[in-house]
Amino acid sequence: MKKEKLLFITFLAIFTSLFLFSLFSKYKYLIDSFVAATIIIFLFSFYKEFNLSKTIFSLIFVSLLLHNLGVFGFYNVSPFSFSYDKLTHFVGGFSLAIFFVNLFSKKIKTNFYFVILFAVFASLGVGSIIEISEYAGFLLVGEGEGFFYFGGTGDITQRDNLDGAWVNSSIDMVFNLIGSLAGLSAFIFYQKPK
Repeated sequence: MKKEKLLFITFLAIFTSLFLFSLFSKYKYLIDSFVAATIIIFLFSFYKEFNLSKTIFSLIFVSLLLHNLGVFGFYNVSPFSFSYDKLTHFVGGFSLAIFFVNLFSKKIKTNFYFVILFAVFASLGVGSIIEISEYAGFLLVGEGEGFFYFGGTGDITQRDNLDGAWVNSSIDMVFNLIGSLAGLSAFIFYQKPK
């Protein structure tokens, strides 16, 4: 458990650093860094119960980290030749699918195809909750950056109206689905008997 504890401390230090950086950044990711650190603490506290491995724990960290790197304006100007928002949704779906299929395959005694289906639905459910939280944040506090806001640089589409918001949420969900299917494929491939 020493390696897992070292990962945990490293992950917390990174989110704490991003929180502190966010205090002085144009892009505010204070809530996001706090939520990410809370998720990491929760997962580490129940590491065995969630049947985590260092790989799965790290994948969840990477998906949270990618989002929180938005503090550097990556949603506005992607460091890649493709949309940073799509990348975060793909990696999030990928990580969650592996997390859920690993958890469910150990905890639910049923046909593996049902486990896969449950994992896809659970991954999409988390993605839906994130999209709903963006919408609720928009209604309560208006436009902004991060988990609980809509209309920030990651959500801007070519049409600045309600149609654009529908398109953005739909594309986010599509990339959650594509990521979860890729994650399940990777899990199945690496779980094959050698």
